[in-house]
Amino acid sequence: SLLIGSLALLSSLHGATAGEPKRGLGCTAIAIDGAAAEDGAAFAGMNADCAQCDPRVAFVPPKEHPEGARRQMYIFSGEAPRFVGYDEADSTGVLPLMNEKGLALGESSCAARLMNYPPGQAPKTGDPRTGKNATEGLVDLANLMQIALERCETARCGVKTMGALADEYGFFPMVGEWSPGQEADGKMAFDDGGEAVTLADRSGEAWIFHVVGGVPGVAKSVWAAMRLPKGHAGFVANNFVLRDVPEVETDDWLFSPKLREAARVAGIWNGREPFDFARIFAPDTVTFSSPVGNAPIPLYASLRQWRLVGIAAPEAFASMPLPVDPLELPSTVRVEKKMRPKDAFAFLSDLYQGTEFDMTQGILAGPFGNPFRLEGGPKLGQIPRGISIPRTSYSVIGQSRPEEEAVMWFAVDTPATSVYVPFYPAVGGTHAPAYSTGTLLDFTRKSAFWAFDFVANWASMANWRHAAEHFVMPLRSQLQDEIQQEMHEAEARAKVDGPQVLAEWQVKTQQRVVDRWWQLADELIVAYNDGNFNNATSKKLGSSFAYPEWFARQIGFDQDVHPIFVKRDWEPEETCAQAPGQCDPSYKGQSSPLPSGYSMATATWLYGAAGRSGGS
Repeated sequence: SLLIGSLALLSSLHGATAGEPKRGLGCTAIAIDGAAAEDGAAFAGMNADCAQCDPRVAFVPPKEHPEGARRQMYIFSGEAPRFVGYDEADSTGVLPLMNEKGLALGESSCAARLMNYPPGQAPKTGDPRTGKNATEGLVDLANLMQIALERCETARCGVKTMGALADEYGFFPMVGEWSPGQEADGKMAFDDGGEAVTLADRSGEAWIFHVVGGVPGVAKSVWAAMRLPKGHAGFVANNFVLRDVPEVETDDWLFSPKLREAARVAGIWNGREPFDFARIFAPDTVTFSSPVGNAPIPLYASLRQWRLVGIAAPEAFASMPLPVDPLELPSTVRVEKKMRPKDAFAFLSDLYQGTEFDMTQGILAGPFGNPFRLEGGPKLGQIPRGISIPRTSYSVIGQSRPEEEAVMWFAVDTPATSVYVPFYPAVGGTHAPAYSTGTLLDFTRKSAFWAFDFVANWASMANWRHAAEHFVMPLRSQLQDEIQQEMHEAEARAKVDGPQVLAEWQVKTQQRVVDRWWQLADELIVAYNDGNFNNATSKKLGSSFAYPEWFARQIGFDQDVHPIFVKRDWEPEETCAQAPGQCDPSYKGQSSPLPSGYSMATATWLYGAAGRSGGS
């Protein structure tokens, strides 16, 4: 059998146990049908939001295996440093992204009511939800995705392959990523216990695949997958999105043969109501508490989902208020404008600019509009969950073009301040070494990751608004445009002189981008030294930024030199109307009524004064 070559991210392989927690995980995945794009290309990809993961790129070459050959199976972990097997090119050491046939993948973990454990790690006390025997699986997400890229050219084949593996062997989530939680009725469920995979291929098809654990005596796992309607885009933000599953498979729906039986036996479907996958197999995110005792965080999913459908279909959804429940948003939307690659980049690079949730607004953004928030608490409330965030390890978008070579667009670190560079799977492992160099424990100027990570951190700590406007975003746009322009010429030459042209061009382009970004890092150090602006062009040094006047007025800055303390303004529109000098000129106002507190006793969200005083 042929093992198709693929591009992937290096990973860690170890015998971790189910109790080992990982902090700072969660991904945003996208799928776009080919009819939504100018060139008919389908897209699939994700932002890998992981504070500990390894961002290095690897290429797994194709291989021939005799009939009946067996493959190694390892438990996957994304951390670095890591062990990737005795063969440097062994596919078991990577999280797969795209193969040479143009099959592209993305993923996003989701909460689930049914979950399998890794082999030998099921609790002896039984499943915490049912008290009965806990189920175990043999294949984790990485193995499902790896085998799909090893065997398949199409998204449909990828779905069937992952589904068949889940049916036969059982799926279990990434070790350490999931955590137990509690529903409003007191029953247990599992945060990140299920997975969603997005797929796209060169025929223009795009799919969304969901998989959860099994039910003893019925099924080792259950899954479902939907083909996106023509011209649609779909997004997964750590919450299942597939809804009403038909009774029999169709060209647009594939699913586990024991899907309904497993749901009935597990007691999560009565056999009469419509078979809503997300409502049945996932806990209600509006009231689901994880860790147990913490307030639910439905906005963690709904804010991203709301923004992404609004970008794809602004006339239909941009003015829609943000719902608390993400399932009030559509599974997919028709894209209103034919897309180019830069439009796909915009989905995953977004900072909610121009909306009431603009990450550059508010006291947590500071006077200079830092869009990046600190995570981890306190438990008093929650920050807005961004799409492009500091712990985004990398962003990847597979463009599965029907006529030209498929291309994997890769932006290391947070994509808001990164550049998507092309990787052609068809040319093998020839790429700039900078994209396979450097770990989170070893700063080096030989690494692409550290170049982009340094710039993002320096700009946000110095003066985001000024650095983004005058340095980062202009250069990002310039390089992105140059790549698109040069790409057409390189591909035209490759049709005459062979694929080596593409290999040479992508190496040169990738390295040029990294070198220029390190130059930008040096420029930012000089430009914002000591909190001033030093203009290297005019040679004018030491220009003070000072605090913006609107910010000074907002916090009550005056001649008193005591430390200044502030309280939240619960009526910002009224304040801005009465004293416009106290408001950021770009403030958009608020149109989405959101709760400010949660009652654990009644499992209800509290609005207005009740939420501010009675939430717990």
